[in-house]
Amino acid sequence: MFVDLGASKIADNSIEGGFIGAEKNNRRIAIEIKVLGAKSIIRDLEQAIGQYILYQLLLHKVDPGRDIYLAISDTVYENFFQEPIGELVINELPLKMIIINLQEVEITKWIN
Repeated sequence: MFVDLGASKIADNSIEGGFIGAEKNNRRIAIEIKVLGAKSIIRDLEQAIGQYILYQLLLHKVDPGRDIYLAISDTVYENFFQEPIGELVINELPLKMIIINLQEVEITKWIN
C-alpha cells in the first residue's frame, strides 16, 4: 500500500485532502489532511479516524520514526471538537492533530 504525498485544491480554493510527509530538525511527521462535514461530520470523522489508524499502523512498520497527524480546519475544530463528542475523541483516542486556519494558511494549534 502506498500513500500519496501532497494536497489538492478544489474549485473554491479549499483543500480537498491529501497526505503530506515532512521533516525538520530530525523530526519526521506525516500529515493526513481531512475536510470533515460535507454531508455528515460523524461519517467523515469515522472515515478519518479509520484512515489515521491504518496509516499509523503502516508507518510503524515502514517508517517507525515518523509521527502521523490528522489536519483539520480551525472552523471544524471550533464547531465540532469543542462539543462533547469532539472532546471525547480528542481526550480518549491517541490522535495527534494539527489545526489549520485556511484563510491565513497557517497552523494555529498542535494537539499531541
